Amino acid sequence: MKVQIYAVRKGHVWEWQFTIHAQTDIQYWFEHYAADAGLVLFEPFVSLGQGIRLLEGLRKSDVTSQDHSEGRLLSMVKREAAALGMANTDEMRSEVMDYTLWRDKPIRSFQLHSSTYINLVEACRGRSLLVDELQQLIEAASVETVGLAGLEASWPAYLQLAYLNGDVSLTSGLHMQVKRDWRRWFRKNSHYACKRCGSGEERMFWSACLHCGQDCPYCEECLTMGRVRSCSLLVLGGSGDALSAAAAEAADELQAYIEPWGLSDAQTHASLEGLRYIQGKQPSGPGKFLIWAVTGAGKTEMIFPFIHYTAARGGRVLIATPRKDVVLELQPRIQRAFATYSVVTLYGGSEQRWEQGQITIATTHQLLRFHQAFDLVIIDEIDAFPYHNNPMLSYAAEKVCKSSGTNILLSATPPTRVRHAAERGRLPHVRVPVRFHKHPLPVPQLISTPTLRKSIAFQSIPQSIQSGLKVSIERGAQVFVFVPNIQLVEPMVELLREKLKGDKFVFRVEGTSSKDLSRTEKVQLFRNREIRVLVTTTILERGVTVPQSDVFILDADSKLFDEAALVQMAGRAGRSKDDPHGKVYLAAAEITKSQKEAVRQIRTMNRIARKQGFLQGGQV
Repeated sequence: MKVQIYAVRKGHVWEWQFTIHAQTDIQYWFEHYAADAGLVLFEPFVSLGQGIRLLEGLRKSDVTSQDHSEGRLLSMVKREAAALGMANTDEMRSEVMDYTLWRDKPIRSFQLHSSTYINLVEACRGRSLLVDELQQLIEAASVETVGLAGLEASWPAYLQLAYLNGDVSLTSGLHMQVKRDWRRWFRKNSHYACKRCGSGEERMFWSACLHCGQDCPYCEECLTMGRVRSCSLLVLGGSGDALSAAAAEAADELQAYIEPWGLSDAQTHASLEGLRYIQGKQPSGPGKFLIWAVTGAGKTEMIFPFIHYTAARGGRVLIATPRKDVVLELQPRIQRAFATYSVVTLYGGSEQRWEQGQITIATTHQLLRFHQAFDLVIIDEIDAFPYHNNPMLSYAAEKVCKSSGTNILLSATPPTRVRHAAERGRLPHVRVPVRFHKHPLPVPQLISTPTLRKSIAFQSIPQSIQSGLKVSIERGAQVFVFVPNIQLVEPMVELLREKLKGDKFVFRVEGTSSKDLSRTEKVQLFRNREIRVLVTTTILERGVTVPQSDVFILDADSKLFDEAALVQMAGRAGRSKDDPHGKVYLAAAEITKSQKEAVRQIRTMNRIARKQGFLQGGQV
């Protein structure tokens, strides 16, 4: 993107500015300040990245001098451009534009339509867009909104006016920071960071750029969402403030947002605590509230009061989840629950990618296209791939929430950093230690067995495992058999088929993994009980609910099975109110810290549930 640098006089004060449509700026300043305004425009145009850096230097220049003549201003621009290493600085020239010259021109202004302007600003609200994405948004919005028809050619004028009015922000895609390295005698070093995804210097790559006329960095971390260069224009829509005027309500009034959803006592307690936090949130910046709920606690139902409360006040809600299949699963549930509100689903290839909804359900990567757009941001499974340990998505989640808004974090197994912050009182949170059916979580049983590879090599299954599998089959349970890696899936399937074929029951054994193209079909057959034993990896550790299930985790001492993974896999058992006491077995050659911590975490949740009076039946 090319921009033009100019200096504008407002009365006796001078400012440095850039524009993507100079005619808009000229008309804007003279209509606002008349003869008190004056402009000096500089050519040639420069890339946006160069222009931003040039402005930063010019704005730091001496402004106390009374000499703001055209010649001095041009000298300042040339000097700063040379300091930045820009080419052909001697060819720079300037043009003066004053009120009389503008007024006396035969055609001194052009017409911008207020309805089109309003529609464009509204379409950009809460968005973070590159130019290509903005053009796609305009094209998509033109089909639905007559006021945007024909804007494909004139959008720079409207966008520049929105920038001058403060309704949108225009910035470069990358931010350059200059730091002094004390190890190199305080020599200046330049470092780039992506303004869209937050990635740093290590994710920057350099290549020839058409706009810069030289090598220019771009961010590889979020490349799949479009190339962000130093000279890329990033459009940040305004956030609005739908909730700023909302009056606080008494706690008993919050019950009106909980009663319609038929929540259990534990769910009601968690939702009420979350609503109190949202209600009392101070507008100093986005707040964070953690709901630490055991697997199968019914987290989706718990967020309904938050959505209801926010949407009823005209606020916008985002539900972000790691996987596309969860987005598609949530969409009909949310649509039925909130039929009076518009619901938009966003994922790779979504047909609604440019639509605005009061409730948005999106995969975490789609957050990169928003900026301070939502009053309530609900991040599901903060410990799951791809969100966990991904600074880009963490950065995106931070920037999509309005400063007056709230982030609700959901997890059964919060990352260590988040868990410690909650336990030490630095992160407001509530625990939901019991499932909706009010029975305790199944506590894993530890079984000593040889390594899985040894069992496969000797074509033998330890008697303890074989007996446990037969008991599970006889009682009518569906059986998850988790193994550490993909290479062990098929050998284990063959071994189980061989060793269990003599059983009096005839049942089907299958395996699946992330590389299995038939994974979705097999999971559905498993749900339908056409497959009784399913050998799998951690790909099914979450997001799959199968009534009456037992869980066998083989090689539970593998380094690939951390505490969170073990808790999640164990969480596949006992989820149904008709079979709340499913069995969980951790089979390993040795007992690891992860196994101990997983068992401890499950016992702790059961103990808390009993202490708080949420638990009925069963033993801890």
